[in-house]
Amino acid sequence: MTRHRSTATAIAGVLAVTAMMLTACTPSEATPTKTPTASAMPTPEQTGAPTQAPVAAPKDESEAVAAANTAYIAFQQAQFDFMADPELGTDYLENFVWPGTRMETIMQDTYNNKVEMKTSVQGEPFGWQANEALSYVSPLTNQSTGEVDPLGSVNLFGCSDNTGTTFLVGGVENADIPKGSFPYHVELLYSPDFEGWFVSNSTEITGQEGAPLC
Repeated sequence: MTRHRSTATAIAGVLAVTAMMLTACTPSEATPTKTPTASAMPTPEQTGAPTQAPVAAPKDESEAVAAANTAYIAFQQAQFDFMADPELGTDYLENFVWPGTRMETIMQDTYNNKVEMKTSVQGEPFGWQANEALSYVSPLTNQSTGEVDPLGSVNLFGCSDNTGTTFLVGGVENADIPKGSFPYHVELLYSPDFEGWFVSNSTEITGQEGAPLC
């Protein structure tokens, strides 16, 4: 099943982030600053965008974290393909990014850079190793119905490794981008209608208290 970015009201209360590898919330927090709320929803449309495998609603925290991690790994491949191909627009990621969130804005900014600065990537997608001991779930509130899914939002912590990725500007390698494995906080929201986890936020948390060791 595919999903398309909705033009409905944007999700309210989703945690703030900064740019593509972003400001952070510390993993020591028991819950996010605000409970995420779901109003904008993906809507189905037949496109050539990659899809994630449907997954049932989680029954417990460990199941939620594991499923969200699987979805994020699939997103990493889709994101790499999107960054590598100048012809691909943001709708290529419609089955992985929750509409109205900061991650959607980040992907739009990435697309703008592809067009204006001729940015691209070669090599391999970012590697990802989750730290499930630090990761946790939090409630997700549907703004339209008021229904609360106690396992609807996953705060995933882990290490993102870009050593296999070559960053290009105008076809020339950009050597200014640091290489290595860096700690990240990723937020994903579950959609029961589309049986999938969607990325809403990704934040580098290097130097923050409680960040995983990478």
